[in-house]
Amino acid sequence: MQRILITGALGQLGLEFIKYFEKSDVYVLATDIRTPSEKLSCEFEKADALDKDRLDQLVKKYKINTIYHLVAVLSANGEKNPFSSWNLNMNSFQNIVEISLDNNIKNIFWPSSIAVFGTDSNLDFVSQNPSMSPETIYGVSKLAGEKLSSYYFNKFGLDIRSLRYPGIISTDTLPGGGTTDYIIEMLNAAKNKSDYTCFLSEETKLPMMYIDDAIDAAIKLMSVERKKLTISTSYNVTGFSITPSELKNQIKSRGFDIKINYKPDFRQKIANSWPKKIDDSSSIKDWEWSCNFGIKETLDRVFS
Repeated sequence: MQRILITGALGQLGLEFIKYFEKSDVYVLATDIRTPSEKLSCEFEKADALDKDRLDQLVKKYKINTIYHLVAVLSANGEKNPFSSWNLNMNSFQNIVEISLDNNIKNIFWPSSIAVFGTDSNLDFVSQNPSMSPETIYGVSKLAGEKLSSYYFNKFGLDIRSLRYPGIISTDTLPGGGTTDYIIEMLNAAKNKSDYTCFLSEETKLPMMYIDDAIDAAIKLMSVERKKLTISTSYNVTGFSITPSELKNQIKSRGFDIKINYKPDFRQKIANSWPKKIDDSSSIKDWEWSCNFGIKETLDRVFS
């Protein structure tokens, strides 16, 4: 039986993974630095991902054999305190690696991000292996994690699988301090019939993905035989690309009379270093990835 540890389980991805696994014949232990506001459908233990001994004890106690390590300080929040962000993002990653090696855990999912790219990555359409010079501490830490994942696979046979997620859309959880948070905030404003001030300029195009596709992509990647995978860093995946003005028009076409003000802040510079579109052909070829949610399907679900 698969026995899964989810770290950072109370975040956007973690809560959705818990919902998914609730329907599967697996055991799930959720951990986070804070306690849940509502009862979860799985076992929960409060734990700091920087406390290696605590995590190791839980892995042994619950006989964990698979880890979904979701702990991270995201792009915008990371720039407010880059030193603590690096500490959390990298040292929690290293803890999971050492615990996995000590307990003979081979299967790990760890999300990367489009933040690993930079202005020299051909942002109009970013390939799987472009030149990468990230311009945020979040992106730097994710790129370091990708390189370490490849190293640990070659050195120890540790199978860390990863996706370079674009902006993830889910209105069930609050935004987590990322540069693509505007899309969730704008959708929630429309649902609440309130005005919205966007922190990015109206023509800033960024790739997005609906949460169901984000979960589905991870599950598909984790289920594929390792010999079919050609990449040991992180796979590009995407859903659709959109600008704030295009999103506003889409929202208005659904009958929501929303007023948008544009007031770009420090997050604009971050967004300018990120892709407009992503080439995910390696994911399509290696493990038959395909997205189910374009902008129409996403808004159908959000406004249903």
